[in-house]
Parts: sequence; C-alpha cells; structure tokens
Amino acid sequence: MFRRLVILILPTLLLLSCLNSDDANCSDLCPRLGVLAFDVLLDGNNVFDNGTYSINDVTIDDENTQFSLESISSPILLVQDPDWSEGSFNYFVRLSDEHSFTVNATFELSQATECCSPIPVLSAIRINDINQEVPLTDGLATVNL
Repeated sequence: MFRRLVILILPTLLLLSCLNSDDANCSDLCPRLGVLAFDVLLDGNNVFDNGTYSINDVTIDDENTQFSLESISSPILLVQDPDWSEGSFNYFVRLSDEHSFTVNATFELSQATECCSPIPVLSAIRINDINQEVPLTDGLATVNL
C-alpha cells in the first residue's frame, strides 16, 4: 500500500504548479522533470529483488540518461533523461548480457502557468513494441523479460 501511495504521489508532484504566484520563490514550487519507473520481472519475479541483477548490471544506450534503483516494497528502475522535451525518445535497456528491453516514450509539454514553464509529460509509452496505457497504473510500467 505504501509503495502505491509513493508511486502515485510522484506524478502528482510533477504536475503541480505554483501555489502562490506572488511568492518570490515561485520557481521553487514549479514541477521538475519527471522519471519513468519500471518494475522489471522475469518469470513473475522482480529481477532486482531476487538478486538476479543489480544496478551495476544495467546499461542504457543513451549517455545522458540517468538511472537508479528505488526500493519501496520491491526495487524499481527509475530512468530520467535531461534531454526530455516534446517528442519521442527511444531507449535500449540491457541487463547484463542476458536480457534487454526497448522503450519508446513520447512526451507533450504541460501548460505554462504564471510562474512555471511547461515541462515534458508522458503521453505515450511502448515497451518492446507493446503500447502501455497512459497514465501508467501506479505510475509504474511493468517489463516482462
């Protein structure tokens, strides 16, 4: 339950705009660039939770892409790219030499507010050429290897 709450809060925080446009620190309240979160499964089990892979086994083909593991109730792979803007982005994610998956993420820009610039918001995602429904359930995409 805690995991779902945290994962639901993340997209909500990303979509919040400034609470008070008269605030001198208004830009501090603007949403920041989001992340893509993946629950990576092999035979129904999370590959990071059961020790099949660690973060050291993960590589992504884009040098600017940042990734990490976040563990709430089970580890999820978080991916962030500072180059995200309006448009489509393709990634090839490799787990050691045994498994991999492809991600195609499409972003649209959110509406600007009085003090906040538009940010890229996920509008479509395909994993291994299979469309996922957006918004993602619990803000999390499931990858079956």
